[in-house]
Amino acid sequence: MVKEATDSQPNSPSGPPPARGRSTFSSLKYPNYRLLWLAQIGRTAAMWMEQIARPVLILQLTDSPLQVGLVVAARMAPQLILGLLAGVVADRWDRKRVLLAAQAVTTSTHFILGALVLAGVVEPWHVFALAFVTGSALVFNQTSRSSLIPSLVPKDEVLNAVALNTTALNLMRILGPALAGVLLLWGISPVYFVSGILGIWGIIFVSFMEIRFEPRKTEDQTGWLEDLRAGLRFMMDNPAIIAVLGPPLIMFVFGIPYLNVFVPLFAKDVLDLGDSGVGALVAAAGAGALVGSLFIASQRNLKRQGLLLVLFIALFASALIVFSRTTYLPLSIVALMAAASMSTCYMALTNSLLLNMSPPNMHGRVISLMSLDRGLIPAGAALAGALAAKMGPQDGLFVMASICLVLAVLAGLFATPLRRL
Repeated sequence: MVKEATDSQPNSPSGPPPARGRSTFSSLKYPNYRLLWLAQIGRTAAMWMEQIARPVLILQLTDSPLQVGLVVAARMAPQLILGLLAGVVADRWDRKRVLLAAQAVTTSTHFILGALVLAGVVEPWHVFALAFVTGSALVFNQTSRSSLIPSLVPKDEVLNAVALNTTALNLMRILGPALAGVLLLWGISPVYFVSGILGIWGIIFVSFMEIRFEPRKTEDQTGWLEDLRAGLRFMMDNPAIIAVLGPPLIMFVFGIPYLNVFVPLFAKDVLDLGDSGVGALVAAAGAGALVGSLFIASQRNLKRQGLLLVLFIALFASALIVFSRTTYLPLSIVALMAAASMSTCYMALTNSLLLNMSPPNMHGRVISLMSLDRGLIPAGAALAGALAAKMGPQDGLFVMASICLVLAVLAGLFATPLRRL
């Protein structure tokens, strides 16, 4: 197993970190975590840029909105297929090397697609195949990255570190698409090549991290299936973990599709903002998410965290209901920012709880269970699309958000282990 530093003395390439403060950015004092965070900046910038370029490319090749949805499904499918395997890998192997390998695969796909586009030989199946490969690498990247965090900072800084990790993602959620939009003026291939360069940025910073790894002793070695069963047994023996993993199903199926399905429809058909308005609304959501992650990063010793989870998801759904009923642009932007902020608070707190409720040798497998929830996003997107087509975007989002709100309230009322956290 991974033998990492204790909670009281995180790994450090340059000696012990300075005395801990109580600031929003306190986790950045720890050298290894700082390197991981800087790597996250490059990785997520590349990720958001690629998410702008991919639908543009597939539309150029096929002129089919259906193909855009299918390529999203191809990228998300590995979350469901490979999620548990990624958890076992993160708990058996050197997490730093897993992270480097996953990032190298993703970076390679960016350069390959850029070259195919530049050569004028790219075909739809190339986009689908590489989307699946990128999605597969992302599963291993997310699981290894998240399970590394508790070994890089003290236990009472895990929530701060998780939130700052999300802050980097949300900052690039604003800057990455903006950079991609500028590069698209010169074509799609520059977006992919710059994404590849940013991927190399991530690889360099991760490679500088100094983390000890000690393979399992021979007498402690078990098979892959036994490791998987052990992870599932651990989850079943801990009702609180099951309670924490339940609400994300609500969020991913009935809530998260608002961004990919409803925001573009609202920009074009409800708020009359045109194509450029899609980017503006996505940026507004990114700004809200950034505020939410900074808010969570500034918190210490949160009480009643289980009820806070329910509150965050209820406020998220309520903000979406407001967004669905208004055509007044300033209120729409405020509601969208509030929804994104609450969803970010929710996910940061969920990941922190899962890491703090499990031992280090289970971090990968416990975190990987979230991939099963994420794997249901395509189902939620399909439902959202069907409701939007049948009822219109406003009523469709109202139904989805209302279901999300009702289920969140029921979880708060009846999930006793969740209320006790």
